[in-house]
Amino acid sequence: MIGVARGLACTVVVTFAAAASLAACSSAPEASSAPPVGASPEQVARVYLRAAHAGDCTLTAALTLPHTWSWCSDPKLLDYRSIKGPEHVPVSEAGRNEECVGFWMDTHGSSDGSMPVGWQPWSLCLVKTHVGWRVYDQGQG
Repeated sequence: MIGVARGLACTVVVTFAAAASLAACSSAPEASSAPPVGASPEQVARVYLRAAHAGDCTLTAALTLPHTWSWCSDPKLLDYRSIKGPEHVPVSEAGRNEECVGFWMDTHGSSDGSMPVGWQPWSLCLVKTHVGWRVYDQGQG
């Protein structure tokens, strides 16, 4: 009888451990990756904002053209909402064809004082490249 009880107890412990492992795996955040080449400017902006909010500096850098900075820790994006569809900005106005995606953001501000603390309207302006839409400029408040 003791052997049966011990076997049952081991089965319960192993089953519980397996269930706990599955629960831990399912609650882990999903790994972020760059959007496909055919993704729209709004889709790329959404991926970028999720990455910035999560502190995924590698992904924000990959989605940003090298001539400008990418969101990471300074400033830190605390939250965002109300993402709008892209607005076309012609070459005659911007010097290049851009699609700008507006949204509201909450930030702790920047260390150089150029960005205030709190909620404010902002936008990401993207240009089409051979790897898809990429952030050309961020800082349109």
